[in-house]
Amino acid sequence: MELVVTLAILGILAAIGTPILQGNIRAAKNLDAQNTLKTIYLMQKSYFAENYFYYVTAGKADNTSSINQVLLNSTDPSNGPIAVGTNNDFYFYILPGPLGSSGNCTGTNANDYVVFAQSRSDSNLTYSLNQQNIKTGF
Repeated sequence: MELVVTLAILGILAAIGTPILQGNIRAAKNLDAQNTLKTIYLMQKSYFAENYFYYVTAGKADNTSSINQVLLNSTDPSNGPIAVGTNNDFYFYILPGPLGSSGNCTGTNANDYVVFAQSRSDSNLTYSLNQQNIKTGF
C-alpha cells in the first residue's frame, strides 16, 4: 500500500513538473535567440566601423551560416558561433531597414538594417533588433 501511495505522489509531481520544465526550456531558448540578436548588433557596429555600411542577407530565409561567416568570422559557417539548422530553434536573417541601400551600398550592403530571429516551429514568434538598438518582440 505504501508503494502505491508513493507511486501516486510521484505521478502527481511528474504531471505538475513536466509543463513547468517545458516552459522553462522554451523561455531559455527565447532568451538565447534574443542574446544572439544582441551579439549580431554588436558585430554590425564593428562591421560598419571597418566598411562604412552594414551587412544584410538575401531575404527572409535561414541565413545563419552567412552571418556566422561574414559577421562572426567563422572559418566553418555551418559550425559557427550561432547554431545552424535544426540545432537551433530559431533562424536568423538581416534585411535593409527603411533607408535601404543607396550610394556605395549595394547587394549585401545597407545604410541601416533590421536583424530577425524567427522561430522554426512558430512563424508568429519573431524577435527583431535594428541598428539603433530598438527591439521588437522582446
